[in-house]
Amino acid sequence: MPEAATLSFHLLRPLWLLALIPLAIVFVVLLRRQSAGAQWGRVIAPHLLTHLIVRPPRGRHIDPLYLVAAALALGIVALSGPTWRRELPPFVEDKAPLMIALAVGSSMSATDVAPSRLERAKQKISDLLTARTGARTGLVAYAGTAHLVMPPTDDRSVIEPFLAALAPGLMPADGKNVTGAVALAATALATEPVAGTILVVADDLGAVDAATVRQAAGRNNLVILAVSADASAMPGGADVIRVSIDGTDIARLERRIETRFQAAQGDAFGTQWRDEGYWLLPLLAVLSLLWFRRGTTVAWALAMMIATQVAPAKAEAGSRFVNLWLTPDQQGRLAFDRGDYAAAARLFADPMWRGIAAYRAYDFLAAAQEFSHVDTIDGMFALGNAQAQNHAYERSIAAYDAVLKAQPGNLAAKTNRAIVQAALDAQEEKRRKQEQDDKAPPDMKADETRVDPKQKGGKRIAVTPQDLTTPGAAEAWMRQVQTSPADFLKLKFAIQASVAAPGKAAP
Repeated sequence: MPEAATLSFHLLRPLWLLALIPLAIVFVVLLRRQSAGAQWGRVIAPHLLTHLIVRPPRGRHIDPLYLVAAALALGIVALSGPTWRRELPPFVEDKAPLMIALAVGSSMSATDVAPSRLERAKQKISDLLTARTGARTGLVAYAGTAHLVMPPTDDRSVIEPFLAALAPGLMPADGKNVTGAVALAATALATEPVAGTILVVADDLGAVDAATVRQAAGRNNLVILAVSADASAMPGGADVIRVSIDGTDIARLERRIETRFQAAQGDAFGTQWRDEGYWLLPLLAVLSLLWFRRGTTVAWALAMMIATQVAPAKAEAGSRFVNLWLTPDQQGRLAFDRGDYAAAARLFADPMWRGIAAYRAYDFLAAAQEFSHVDTIDGMFALGNAQAQNHAYERSIAAYDAVLKAQPGNLAAKTNRAIVQAALDAQEEKRRKQEQDDKAPPDMKADETRVDPKQKGGKRIAVTPQDLTTPGAAEAWMRQVQTSPADFLKLKFAIQASVAAPGKAAP
């Protein structure tokens, strides 16, 4: 997806622009009244007036009329709500899921990109993992076959040792099965609540075209990081970012990933656009500074404002000063934006925002109390989240059911309700098991040992290729056997390749 396609400039409140019409009319009327001809035209004859008007030499003078008109015009544009970026709902995860498909074929050993294509690719992936700390990222390695190295995880330290160990010699077959790698990455992202991004890091796409690879990505965005010095290696129509010697390529990748993720979040949870009108406030401030000149009539207003703020306590004076200019909700939003959520919860007057601030401050009891006063779908959804954090699962499910009754297609409510229902079932199962254990009498005395005379040996357990790709399997394997990550990956890829169907990616 081209980067420019993610930007959509528009106005949240375009009807405010209608206020520019009366502003223009008043400006023209006042401008005409300022001319000497308009002021004396009805008193002095026109053939005499032209000789009586004296025009002083023009100096550095700013007409207050132009100053006021410019300030009012900027204010009206700011009130119209210019925006070009989406804003995520307050309870939606703000980290985009990412699957990286890294080419590990023999062609990646070329040294046209120092120290080699593969090493440079691994360096760039490591930089991207560092920049996306806390975000869910997975890794797929491919050559002739494609293999899942690590499913999506938010711990980059788990991925890094396996990333460093990847080499062409570990792959069961050489080649460029990029379609299988992208399809495998799309399968790993299928459990995410919204679409993610698949990043292909390769020197070229082999014999396939960009459309085929894009189709394999499914609902997910597809971006390619080209590590070849040949600019014509990648086919046309693909969203390609060239590897650079600095971090500009990583910054561009982050923008692509996040903007595509925000678009997907908007599609799933409802589009919310960020009001960017505040960017015009510095211009308004600059215009207001022009009033503080010699001979202006606003100096007395500043003196009066300072005089009214004289109070015994500095804290009280500061609070009174802030209250003159900002509403409680505005003060709360300032505290919220700087991360002081506890203070924001005290400052907000709106119960919804009080609850959101308390939720961010991990005061879930207070958050649930505030959300219970908000009789909207968003309020009920937030109440369900807060009750889930309080482990009040029945109340949480009831809140989600109320949301789904009003909006049956609400994906976020469906997903959260399923999670809470699973937690409630697990809690009930644990309680029942505990009750059964308390009622069951012990079957042996203390310190008594029983031996089965018919015992013939331990139970044989067969390890399937799928057992090597489950979360935590790699770490468990490394604890049990003395081997390196490279040896582990080579054995894992070989097992997967031996059981995979021809032409399909290994799981």
